[in-house]
Amino acid sequence: MNGILLKNEPLAKYTSWRVGGPAEQMYLPEGRADLITFLQQLPEQESIYWLGLGSNLLVRDGGIKGTVINTRGRLKAMHLI
Repeated sequence: MNGILLKNEPLAKYTSWRVGGPAEQMYLPEGRADLITFLQQLPEQESIYWLGLGSNLLVRDGGIKGTVINTRGRLKAMHLI
């Protein structure tokens, strides 16, 4: 994996409201293949949340338990199969 894995990352700096607690972990993938590799190594029961531009997103002060995938400026498109 070549992306960046952040632990207890404050989400306020990623949202347009500039509020919100930390993500248990946040992954910033380097690209498509890197994201696939990262997702494959996560436990099956891991909660995954996708963060795009961060607008219209309100995160509670208690944060998010699980993994946040931050794709802003990293992936141009995403197709779910």
